[in-house]
Amino acid sequence: MIFNIQRFSTHDGPGIRTIIFFKGCTLKCRWCENPESQSFDYELSYDRGKCIHCLECANISTNGEITLDNGKLRINRDLIDDPLRYRNICPTGALTVMGEDRSIEELIQEVKKDLPFFKKSYGGVTLSGGEPYAQPPFLFDLLAALKAININVSMETSLYADWKHIHKSINYVDTFLADLKHTDRAKFKAYTAGNLNRIIENFKNLEKENAPVIVRVPVIPHFNNTKEEMAHIIDFASSLKNVHEIHFLPFHALGMGKYGMVGKGYDFTEKFFRDDKELNDYVAMALKKGLKANIGG
Repeated sequence: MIFNIQRFSTHDGPGIRTIIFFKGCTLKCRWCENPESQSFDYELSYDRGKCIHCLECANISTNGEITLDNGKLRINRDLIDDPLRYRNICPTGALTVMGEDRSIEELIQEVKKDLPFFKKSYGGVTLSGGEPYAQPPFLFDLLAALKAININVSMETSLYADWKHIHKSINYVDTFLADLKHTDRAKFKAYTAGNLNRIIENFKNLEKENAPVIVRVPVIPHFNNTKEEMAHIIDFASSLKNVHEIHFLPFHALGMGKYGMVGKGYDFTEKFFRDDKELNDYVAMALKKGLKANIGG
């Protein structure tokens, strides 16, 4: 299952890229900017600002799934047993179903639309998420189809996945864009609900395979945004023989509004103002360790 296809991206890999976003994630990062990517299931997104109260959705709901309460549309998410009932019902796009089951053939046809741009810019396709490795059969079929038409593939991943799946994909992936969020196991678990040992092991396994990896570091307030913590991250990245580049990804809260739209609370309430000097300091630290370093990806 995917939740979005983004065309003409100039980030997340070389050249002009088409990004395919897989739905469902193995981590629960408190600052996640794409809450619609977290669940492996279909879910409804409701943008109140677009709603004209036509009640098309309420008219087809059962068991009080969607009702009008004091002039406002109310979505009782616990009662919804078939979100797909609401696909393409809303005339303004206020109510949408997040998640699409697309065939490999459909995705390849979408990708082929951008072949001229890939050829001119040395671009390709980036697989992102969510976590692509959380859907191994679908992922491997897509990788094989992309390579069959000689598409450059970047894999954006948390590496929080089984090594057997990552290993199976190596010959199909041109570049791994792998997150290294922290090196402290307790803090990593507190903020992501994940086991850092698994990720560190996968980084080391990729090094043994000499797979090309660019390390990506989301710079998050009160999580890893200190020189001491960043130094540990940079030290580990620079110790890997297959890593020559690191990207520092600035924190932003642009996805905050999307949490309410999918019925979730945003509990990462720390206030943070971007300080370019801090990011430039991290770049300088990485350069001293012999890494190529960028702000943003």
